[in-house]
Amino acid sequence: MIYAALYPSLPTPKKSLIFYSNQHHQDFRLTLIRAIEKAQKNIHIIIYAITDTKLIEKLHQKALQGITVTVIVDPKAGSLPLPAPIICRAEKGRGLMHRKIVVIDESLVFLGSANLTPSSLLFHDNLSLGFYHPQLAHFLTEQNTGTFTSPNFELLLLPHPGALPKLLSHIESAQTSITCAMFTLTHPELALALIRAHKRGVDVKVFLDYYASRGAGKKAAEQLKTAGIPIRQSQGMQLMHHKWALIDEKTLILGSTNWTKAAFTKNRDCLLFLENLGYREKKYVSHLEHLLQLEGRS
Repeated sequence: MIYAALYPSLPTPKKSLIFYSNQHHQDFRLTLIRAIEKAQKNIHIIIYAITDTKLIEKLHQKALQGITVTVIVDPKAGSLPLPAPIICRAEKGRGLMHRKIVVIDESLVFLGSANLTPSSLLFHDNLSLGFYHPQLAHFLTEQNTGTFTSPNFELLLLPHPGALPKLLSHIESAQTSITCAMFTLTHPELALALIRAHKRGVDVKVFLDYYASRGAGKKAAEQLKTAGIPIRQSQGMQLMHHKWALIDEKTLILGSTNWTKAAFTKNRDCLLFLENLGYREKKYVSHLEHLLQLEGRS
C-alpha cells in the first residue's frame, strides 16, 4: 500500500486506461511527477493554469536535460512564469483556454478536470484519466480543433459544432440512468434534457458544487429540484470540480468541459465520450458516485 502511494500506476500498453481521483486517495500530482520524471523525448501540456512549483521544477529539470517541454496556458489564468528552456505560450481566443491535457513522449495522455495548481491537485475534487495511446497523443500535440475517434471512445476538442448535439443525444437516448457530477451547470438545453429524461422514467441524479450552485448555477439547480430530480451539493471548503456524466452505467462523458454556454461556444475545452465501460471502470465510477452521495447534502 505504501509502495502504491509512493509509486502510482501509469498507463501501459497492457493497462492502457487508468482513472485518478483524490476521492479515491490517489495522488494525481505525484502521478504527473512520476510520468514527467520518466519522459525521454518530449512533454506537451495544454492547461488553463499551472502554478504548482514542484511540477514546474520537474519540467524545468527535464528541459535542461534536453527534453522538449512545451506548455500552452490561458493568458488570464495567473500561471507562474516558466523558466527557459521551457517553451511557454499563452493562447488567446474568444473564451478561455480551459483544457487540462498532459502528453508525454507522444504516448501517455492525461486529461480531465484538474488544473496544475496546488489547490486543484491536492485539495479540490477532480476526476482525471490516463491513457496509453500513441495515436491520441500525436493528435493532441498536432491538432487544436477536431475529433479523434477510436473503437471505444471519441474525443472532441471544443469549440466544436458537434459537441453539444452529441451530448444532448446521449442524454436523450438514456434508457435507465444518468448520473451527472458537474462543477458548473448553467446550460438551459442540458438542464431541460435532464428534466425530460427524468419525466420519461430515467433515474437522474445530479451532484453539484455548493458554491457554483448558489451562484451562476442557482437557476438551473432550482429548475432541476422543482422537476423532482435529486440534487446533492458538496460540503466543505474544497470545490467539487468534477465534470462528468455516466449514462446507463456504460458510457462515461468527461473532460474539462463545464455544462455552460461558454464551454460549448467559445472556450477551448475537451470532451471525451468513453463507451462500453469495463467492469473495473464501472466499479471505479460507482464508488466515486457513492462517495459523492455520502459527502453531499440535499
